[in-house]
Amino acid sequence: MKYQIIALVGLVVMAFAGCSEENIDVYHGDNYIYFTKAGTDSTTFSFAYDASLREGEVSLKLNLISRLENRDRTFAVRVVEDESTALEGRDFSIDPQSCVVRANDSIAYLDIRVMKDASLEGRSVKAVFELVASDDFLPGIERNRKANLVITDKLSQPEWWDTWHVSSGLGTYSDKKYRLFIEVTGQSDLTLKEDGGTMDYSDMRGYVVMFKYWLHDNPQKEDDGSDMVVPIIG
Repeated sequence: MKYQIIALVGLVVMAFAGCSEENIDVYHGDNYIYFTKAGTDSTTFSFAYDASLREGEVSLKLNLISRLENRDRTFAVRVVEDESTALEGRDFSIDPQSCVVRANDSIAYLDIRVMKDASLEGRSVKAVFELVASDDFLPGIERNRKANLVITDKLSQPEWWDTWHVSSGLGTYSDKKYRLFIEVTGQSDLTLKEDGGTMDYSDMRGYVVMFKYWLHDNPQKEDDGSDMVVPIIG
């Protein structure tokens, strides 16, 4: 009996080894493609951190449920206009050359060019894309058939602008102050190393003091008419 078990295990091992050597693809169903992110999530591109920026690129990742093939294959998407506030040709354009799954690849990327139209100032718009059937692929997992892209020129208070900054650093947050701080210092992220960022405390403090001195030489008003102030001592 012992020898029969050993022989059976040996046959199973040989069978798996044979499959590996022959590189057998065991998937024989239809070919599906879907966005890596669920349709309830969003990808955001912001122009707010660089006033000189007028265009940018976004790549949305896709995955396959498919056997690999030794040829390029194409997938298809459409813009869901009734769910979008962004306009194709004004706010974004799709690169049709990117709607390709390369030979022997199991992932793909939808490349989108985003544009900063004058109407975007201080606003956000959303483009919704949906996978549709092509000659090579059917839309895959239902909750991942759509992708949301938010294009914005709005600033929002970052997590690092905490209570310390309000009382002893940059002071009370405003979009205007944050935008000026970025323009003056070239910095948009003051997250300290101990909080997962890249900034030393001394460098972070230096940028805040730099902005304070700039305000001293270039007084600014907040939108409500009050003086823009930075409370840090230095």
